[in-house]
Amino acid sequence: RTKPRRTDVLALVMAAIVSSVRVVPFTRTASVRSSQTRCHAGVTPCAVGANPQKVSANTGAASIAFRASGGPVLLGTSLASRTPVTTHPRGIVTRAAAVVEAVSSGDDPKDAGKTMRVAGYIFGWYFLNAVFAIMNKKTLSVFPYPWVLSWIQIAVGAVFMCIMWKLKIFKPPVGGFTKKMFKALIPTSALHLVAHVSACAAYNVGSVSFMQVVKAGEPACSVILLSLFFGRKYSKLVWLTLIPIVGGVAVGSTSELNFSMAAFACAMTSNIASALRGVTSKDLQEETGLSGINLYGGIAIVSGIMQLPMSLIAEGALMPAAFANAPALMAQKGITLFGLQAGFIAYLIAGSMFYHLYNQTSYQALGELSPLSHSVANTVKRVVIILASVAVFKNPISPLGGISAAVAIFGTFLYTIAAQKQKKEEAAAKAA
Repeated sequence: RTKPRRTDVLALVMAAIVSSVRVVPFTRTASVRSSQTRCHAGVTPCAVGANPQKVSANTGAASIAFRASGGPVLLGTSLASRTPVTTHPRGIVTRAAAVVEAVSSGDDPKDAGKTMRVAGYIFGWYFLNAVFAIMNKKTLSVFPYPWVLSWIQIAVGAVFMCIMWKLKIFKPPVGGFTKKMFKALIPTSALHLVAHVSACAAYNVGSVSFMQVVKAGEPACSVILLSLFFGRKYSKLVWLTLIPIVGGVAVGSTSELNFSMAAFACAMTSNIASALRGVTSKDLQEETGLSGINLYGGIAIVSGIMQLPMSLIAEGALMPAAFANAPALMAQKGITLFGLQAGFIAYLIAGSMFYHLYNQTSYQALGELSPLSHSVANTVKRVVIILASVAVFKNPISPLGGISAAVAIFGTFLYTIAAQKQKKEEAAAKAA
């Protein structure tokens, strides 16, 4: 009897997340023309308490398209009838993209174009993030300086955005960046650099999979911080969803075979900074007029300017020896750039570009998806990165650790559902 792989439990549990997206509105705009007819005819199941006119007619197409792609059947089938899901990271990425493509599809040719665009953003986001996580861990193995490394990654993205704006490939902000814009970006940019520096530090002293498990606890940090310091009220259902998140992270962290308290502390610092960044960025778009990749570009520029003196103070004196030793360490460890021999500087710039581009595609996906759909996609993304890191680094994961990770990540999915439900109820109460 063959022994099941350690990633099987995690992948199969997370398959439930992918399959349960049948209740999630993936696009900001829905085709209303035929949704009411299909809903009453029983073709497209209506969410409980939902207005039939607001239920997308594309859900039935999603079931057919995703079933054809080899993924689990989304609608009208029992769990036993679903096709087993591959545990290979590339397979999960393909199925996640297929979900978005299927749910976004419609009869209008314009919808087809949007379908391909959204699927491309999701696939690019997952692929670029997974590659960056692996390259970042390898870079830190020969260049263990998170302050300088994180600054280089942010700065490369900032320079890239300036070039894109100059060449008019990306539409620059109307009127350019003003002093008022830069001032408004400072709080969010400061939190962004703290989140990234602490994440790099966590990668430096812990495994990629461990980092992703702890990062799954970000919603819990957000709820607690907003409740304590910003007076935000949450429903009982939202608080209940924190139980699997906190429990899964706690058990998954302590059961990690290579547990590091330093890695846990750094990852939790990143969680707190990310949660606060989300709070400060809520009104940032209205205040600055920036959105999407322009907003992220502005944050990258301000973060890079702010972080440079800190990085030089923290690790600047070590840089001459660090850059001199890194090429030899790369050769010793057999680190290559996709199988090609490359210098350390080239590897560093390539990794930095992957960092910027994965953030850029994330913002582009957010522009096309509803906030809930983006959160669900972010949840599945963590599974992809964990599986990819296990495949590359062969870091051991205990059965208890795998189950705990799945529980924590599934808890983040439940949190997004509960939070969205509360927002709808609050909006309905205000409209009444």
